Amino acid sequence: MRGTAMPAARSSLIPNANAILQRWHRLVKGFIGVTLICALLQLGALSQIPLCIFEVWTDAPAYTAGQIVKVYARLHVGEQPIQGARMQVEVRTPNNADFVISTTGPLSGELTLRPDFRWEGFLLIMPSLAGQGLLALPGLYGIIGRLFDPPTGRVYCEERRNFAILSAWGRNPTSKTLLVAPARTTFTEPFVSRLAIWLEAAYKTRVHTVYQEGLYLGYRQGDFKDYDVIIYYGLDFNQPPPKAFLEDITSGEGIARKRVLWIGYHLGLLEALPHHLGLAFDEHISSTRASSLFYLHSQTAYTLLNFERSFVKINDSALARAHASVENRVMIASSKHRANPNEEYFYFVGFHPTAFVTPFGAHLVFLDVLHEIYKINRGKIALVRLEDIHPRSSITALANVTNYLKSERVPFALALTPFYVNGLQRARLTEESAFRTAVKQSLLNGGEVIVHGATHQYDGETGIDWEFWDEKTNTPIGDAEYAESRVKMALNEIQDAGLAPHTVGWETPHYQASEVHYTVFEKYFGLIYEHYPRFDLAQMPYPAETALSTYVGTPLGYVQTDLDVSRIVSQAQLLAGLKYGAVAAFFYHPFLGVERLRAIITAMRAQGWQFQLVSSLASPTRVEFPGSGR
Repeated sequence: MRGTAMPAARSSLIPNANAILQRWHRLVKGFIGVTLICALLQLGALSQIPLCIFEVWTDAPAYTAGQIVKVYARLHVGEQPIQGARMQVEVRTPNNADFVISTTGPLSGELTLRPDFRWEGFLLIMPSLAGQGLLALPGLYGIIGRLFDPPTGRVYCEERRNFAILSAWGRNPTSKTLLVAPARTTFTEPFVSRLAIWLEAAYKTRVHTVYQEGLYLGYRQGDFKDYDVIIYYGLDFNQPPPKAFLEDITSGEGIARKRVLWIGYHLGLLEALPHHLGLAFDEHISSTRASSLFYLHSQTAYTLLNFERSFVKINDSALARAHASVENRVMIASSKHRANPNEEYFYFVGFHPTAFVTPFGAHLVFLDVLHEIYKINRGKIALVRLEDIHPRSSITALANVTNYLKSERVPFALALTPFYVNGLQRARLTEESAFRTAVKQSLLNGGEVIVHGATHQYDGETGIDWEFWDEKTNTPIGDAEYAESRVKMALNEIQDAGLAPHTVGWETPHYQASEVHYTVFEKYFGLIYEHYPRFDLAQMPYPAETALSTYVGTPLGYVQTDLDVSRIVSQAQLLAGLKYGAVAAFFYHPFLGVERLRAIITAMRAQGWQFQLVSSLASPTRVEFPGSGR
């Protein structure tokens, strides 16, 4: 026994007696301990006998946005019956939010299960829609299935599995972005999701979105550290950002080496912190009239339709500078950090750039400023596509236009439809030797081939009718199998004509098809020469990357009359006003002759545009010819 030492004057027998007592105490204590341990082990063994076995799993370990997540389960009850139980499926998102999902079918409601009850099968489905719904964010998800007693909360059995939602956007990101936004409401969506998609599609960044839906889901102190760019999208006037976020973006460790973008409301809250940006909140107004956002870099005006507008004042020109103004009031500005005075780290935009988006409007200035934030310089790239080339096209018109483009050293793409159909009239690329020779001569003049459907028609004439869309009912034609048959039909004909080495991408007739169809197009083509049909990506004059393909739009449209010539030149001038470049692409029908094309080329060259092949924007190109393995 441990204790106070015995006095030296005691009898020598006392230590012996004390030793005996110590041994006896240890024996008794050990006996009691062993007995107690044995009892606990027996009790533990009894308590660990499972009342049931519950397993849950998904049909795949990872999904891309738009795919359906299917959940399956297996339940086996032990020797004891279970009465009044309920099954629950819980999903944990990358934001560490928990959502309980109700199930239907044989295991829904209150359950009474006999001994040795066994069940296995499909449990539920969950759609993964980009920017929407439960599975809106890319990342790792947890799924927890359990059988429990509702009154007591006792869990009879449970299972935990993980699955991933992969981003549908971008490839090989070079930066990480944290996007902090208010709660997801009709006021904030789809604007936050649209911004996240724009960033991932065009800026080589992977975005993680944090919605301020209470303390549990909100921003936490230090969250900024793992990111290169931190964006606050102040869409809700009634919900300010958390104080931890304000402190981090002004004085967080290493924040001066990152870039911070503040959009919209609540900039005035920063003034309460001991940090000097060189700019300060001035005023917030609501205006119902359109204005011009004046981009100071190029002295170019862009239409601003947003009625909610915030302005700042530059109070230290050594730290801050203005980028754009409305009626001489600063709406876009940037600031340096005192700890890193060599470059800007803080940017402010005083309107909501993903709302009230109008063609060639103020959002272009915002997009250009993003290039400075992400350190991207695209240059002024111009593209020409010759449209609706098919076996009944004028060989003379094609030769005249491509000879002119060769003389001007302007590369181009041929949007080639290999089959012509108009009622009983039929023609195909492999059987029209004069046309095939003209196409090959055009390629020698500096062109490359874009597959423009198989027939560019369904029940009408090639080049006029649709192929994947019924314009009468405004619905898609056919399913994935139909789309794949048309793609293979086109590629086989192009390959048999000897044009496979010159084929670089796809263009959907009239840009109309279903999401299922586009899944097929992306399977076969790494370059799709049209704007992505959703999320206002057509308003971005840059290539947009999905997980598989690069979409290159034609923001300048096409020529029908002389008025289109002046329109294209004017719109190209707006794109030329962007500091970090853009893609100014248009398409042209050769039967219009050379003069209108000459006027556009001459004006765009004077604006500083450099003409390139579209394939240079999606290098290396990928075209999967059937059976070739290419």
